[in-house]
Amino acid sequence: MRYKLLLFLSVLISFTACNYISLKPNSTGAANEILVVIDDSIKNSAVGDSLFAILNQDVPGLNQSEPYFNISLTSTKNFASILKPARNIIIVSINNTYSRSKISHYKDQWSKPQSILKINGFDIADVANTISKYEDEILQYFIKAERERSISYQTRYSERDAMKKVKDKFGFSIVLPKGMNRFKNEDNFMWIANSSREVNQNIVIYTYPYTENDAFTREKILHKRDSVMMLWIPGPSPDSYMGTEYRYNPPIARETSLENGNYAMEVRGLWTAIGDIMGGPFVSISCLDEKNQQVVTAEAFVYAPNKYKRNIMRQLEAILYTINFETDGNK
Repeated sequence: MRYKLLLFLSVLISFTACNYISLKPNSTGAANEILVVIDDSIKNSAVGDSLFAILNQDVPGLNQSEPYFNISLTSTKNFASILKPARNIIIVSINNTYSRSKISHYKDQWSKPQSILKINGFDIADVANTISKYEDEILQYFIKAERERSISYQTRYSERDAMKKVKDKFGFSIVLPKGMNRFKNEDNFMWIANSSREVNQNIVIYTYPYTENDAFTREKILHKRDSVMMLWIPGPSPDSYMGTEYRYNPPIARETSLENGNYAMEVRGLWTAIGDIMGGPFVSISCLDEKNQQVVTAEAFVYAPNKYKRNIMRQLEAILYTINFETDGNK
């Protein structure tokens, strides 16, 4: 009897634990929005100045001013249950019981998927310095969280026919969102676009031999971009073609890694129509196909006059990170 009772309790506990996990609510809030839990005395200090300067700075590579994140505010006292499922949360606390400033991150504490950053410290000056010191880490933590959510969603609602065309042509996989159903095919080149006139979204993929050790520098990647786009992406008027804007808001590059961990170089900036008046943002990911010893570049660009583009570009940017050479057809 005692054995049966223990077995029953064990099953009950397991069942309860499983249901506790599954009952976590879905996270709330819009994409690229952060709830900051901070009291007024801290918000109006150097800590608030440092934190909000980071979150409010303009996203590079856009042709209008848009912040990295939209910010919502609440105090510690008002941080109630209704706010705790927010998708992105920063909690700032200053107390002399802390021996040093510390930034900790947590996943799915009150909802799923959820990303939380807790910033603790013993005084204003030390916490402000810590925030400034780890500026890029703070930004990238939430950028990566939003990218992972976008990839998860777009994988579920992907354009399978377009993905098959890419895999058949290049031998690797990449997630492509619904609606990407227009194609231009050339040697070692594919242009995939949606059919919208209001928000024209585009993915371009091209490959070329890996023959130089400095193939992944900003200069080499942009040089190749300019030659490929001039050849295959015409502008709206005769003799016009896509180029790169170097004078205003010149392109920037940063090392990164794909979702599978492979090294990649990210380049972002503005494209322009040489010989016409058109333009918009682009972002590219370049990585090495080791098996075929070639550079693979996947680029997203948008044409959407008079519309904000941060969220659109983040969605397209996310799928560039899904390039994967370890597919069934390439093993």
